[in-house]
Amino acid sequence: MTELTRQLNALEATLPRLRRGDPTVFYDVTVILEKLREAAIALERRQAELLTLYEVGRDIASIIDLGQLLESIMDRAIVLVQAERGFLVLRDAKRDDFEVAVARQFSAGEVDEAQVEISHNIIRRVMSTREPLMTTNAQEDPRFQSSTSIVAYSIRSAMAVPLIAKDELIGAIYVDTRMKARAYSVGDLSLLSALADQAAVAIRMARLYDELQQRNRELQATLDELRTTQDELIRAERLSVVGRMASSIIHDLKNPMTSIKGFAQFLGRDDLSPEQRRYFSATISRSIDRFVGMTQEILDYVRGDVSLDLKWVPVSELINDVRTFIEPDFRAKGLRIQTDLAFTGSVLVDQGKFQRVFLNIANNARDAMDPGGVLTITSQQVGDQVEFRLQDTGPGIPPEIMDRLFEPFVTHGKPSGTGLGLAIVKKVVEDHGGTVRAENSPGQGACFVVTLPLNP
Repeated sequence: MTELTRQLNALEATLPRLRRGDPTVFYDVTVILEKLREAAIALERRQAELLTLYEVGRDIASIIDLGQLLESIMDRAIVLVQAERGFLVLRDAKRDDFEVAVARQFSAGEVDEAQVEISHNIIRRVMSTREPLMTTNAQEDPRFQSSTSIVAYSIRSAMAVPLIAKDELIGAIYVDTRMKARAYSVGDLSLLSALADQAAVAIRMARLYDELQQRNRELQATLDELRTTQDELIRAERLSVVGRMASSIIHDLKNPMTSIKGFAQFLGRDDLSPEQRRYFSATISRSIDRFVGMTQEILDYVRGDVSLDLKWVPVSELINDVRTFIEPDFRAKGLRIQTDLAFTGSVLVDQGKFQRVFLNIANNARDAMDPGGVLTITSQQVGDQVEFRLQDTGPGIPPEIMDRLFEPFVTHGKPSGTGLGLAIVKKVVEDHGGTVRAENSPGQGACFVVTLPLNP
């Protein structure tokens, strides 16, 4: 029951006496009214204090910088309980002691901590018991007789409260007033304790933020170190790649150059028929085309060229051009090519580059199949895409390279080749907004599935 409620009850009890004309009723009513005024004033003050406490909590909760936060907490505590001196201390777990983080003297402003006499005994007691402590007559209170600063500064009233957040002792707040100032009350201690609860949480959050920032800086430093190491590894890998590429390119280019040289020597003979000359000439032309195509696709891949000369090309034209180009090599090895084009509409492609996609897959099939083998090329519409399937009758794709099939320099059992053919296939198809995948068909060889959007 509050004091205001008690006085209202007393006033109500006085009313019957007022009716009876009791002579003492006027005095009693006057006393009760005076107490009601005091209770009302106290209630208003308490409401103002609670509003101030709310504003203080809101303000300190918005401060992230730890140093700025500690300064703000100390200043707010001084104002909240009208203190003349105050100290905010933080626990030093390593030394099992505390250090002064912020100090305020009788005059405004910061204090040189080295010259400040602080009530160490009071603060240690509060931090060890984790309970608030208050005195209204520090000069005669036996608990403070050993504190030299109490006597030296003529302290009359003092309070100290612990800073605790989630059972973690963070520090304490100490405030006091001199003889000429007002004495503290239980209400003041409650206000300071409430402020300490909010302050402890804010300090803990600010520390966590500082730790996070420090951890981020350490991670950034580690990341920078990793990037440096990665750059060095990339440079080393590039040198290795250049070496492997140079070796494979030289090996691969020897074949068409050897063919060109051999057939060119044949053309110099006088005993060749016109038909033989035409055959040797066509063979030399195909070898040169193959040579130029290989060198160009390698240059495009190394440079990361993504430029496309797009135009609408009928699927039948695209596939027939490829078939015309590769059929002589297939016939020479006793292989056949067959097509089944269910979709013959147009696709938007760079014709030269996309023909290279089919040529590279077909050349792999040619190298994998024995005489009598067949490469089947089909096309069909699947939703809003056109799907090409290139199915051979070879032994299929070895399981050990299936996951790395489209990586550079991945080859298996081929006497020649740069190891870039399928890597180039993947890049060109994806540059067109399509996809490519490989499948193994049991007893039927390998199948490459290329898809293209009909409306890119």
